[in-house]
Amino acid sequence: MQATRIVSAIALGLTLTLAGISAMPAMASAGAKVCEGDQCANEMRRLIKLARSGSGDAAAFVAMAYASGDGLELDHKEAARFIKLGVRHRNPMATYLMSDWYRNGFVLEQDTAQADKLLTQAVKSEYPPAMYQQALLYLQTDDETNVTEAVTLLEKAAENKLMNAMFLLARLKQTGTATEQDLAGAGALFKALTLARHPEARDYLQQVIDEMATDEQQPELIADFRSVDNIEVIEVRGQKMEANVMLDGLVRRLNASGKFDRRSIGSRISGVTCENSGSACASIKPGKGASSLNEVLSGGK
Repeated sequence: MQATRIVSAIALGLTLTLAGISAMPAMASAGAKVCEGDQCANEMRRLIKLARSGSGDAAAFVAMAYASGDGLELDHKEAARFIKLGVRHRNPMATYLMSDWYRNGFVLEQDTAQADKLLTQAVKSEYPPAMYQQALLYLQTDDETNVTEAVTLLEKAAENKLMNAMFLLARLKQTGTATEQDLAGAGALFKALTLARHPEARDYLQQVIDEMATDEQQPELIADFRSVDNIEVIEVRGQKMEANVMLDGLVRRLNASGKFDRRSIGSRISGVTCENSGSACASIKPGKGASSLNEVLSGGK
C-alpha cells in the first residue's frame, strides 16, 4: 500500500510537470505558434484534403491545429469534427487525443467513460503516449496488478523512445518503487535522456553514479555514465521555418504513399487503404510518441 502511494505521488507530479501529452500543450501552444505564414497555410489545406480522403494521421494533425489555433484559426467545433474523423479511420494518435480531450473536458464535453474506452483502444494499438497515460492511471490505484501492468506499459513506451515514459521508468528503477531496484537500468535511461537534452536527467544520472560508486562493482559502467559530462549537445534551429518544412514533408509523404488520393488511391477503391488492398505501397506515419502539433513537428516526445 505504501509503495503504491509513493508511485502515485511520482506519477501525479510528472503529470503536471513532464507529461506534454495532454490538452495542456494544445492550449499553451496558442501563445507560441510554430506553424505560421502562407506556406503553413498551404500545407494545412493539403492536410485537410488528405484527412477527408482517409488519412487518420492528417485528421489528427488538423484537429490539433484547430484545437490550439496553431496552423489554423482556433475552432473547437472543427477540432472535434476532425478528431472524430481520425478515430473513424482507426488512427491511434487521433484515438489517444480524443480520449485525452474527453478526460480533460477540452474541446469535447468531459466523459470519463468514453475517455477510458478510447484509451484502451489506443493502448491496444501500442501507441506510446497512450501506454504512458494508462500507466499513470494505473499507478494512482491501490491495485498491485495494475501497478505491475503500469511498469510493463512504461517499458514498452520507453522502448519507443517516449521521453516521459523513459524518465518515469528510470525513477522507478532508481528508487526500487513498483519494481526491483536497477541502478544500471536507471542509469542507462538517464544517460539517454541527458543526451536527448531532458532538463532533469543529468542530475538524476549523477545520483545514480554516486550510489553505484559506493560498492565499486561496475567501474566500466560508471565510466560510461560519466562520459556524458564530456559531450556537449548544441542545437540551433529556426523552429518556424523548420515547422513549415516538416509539414511540407509530411504532406508529401502522405501523398506519395498513394493511400489518400481519391483520384488514384493505392487500391483503386476510394477509402480503401494500401494495406487492405494487397498492393505494395508504403505506410507512412508521424513518429511514434508525438501527440501535439508542436511535438510532432519539432520531434519532442
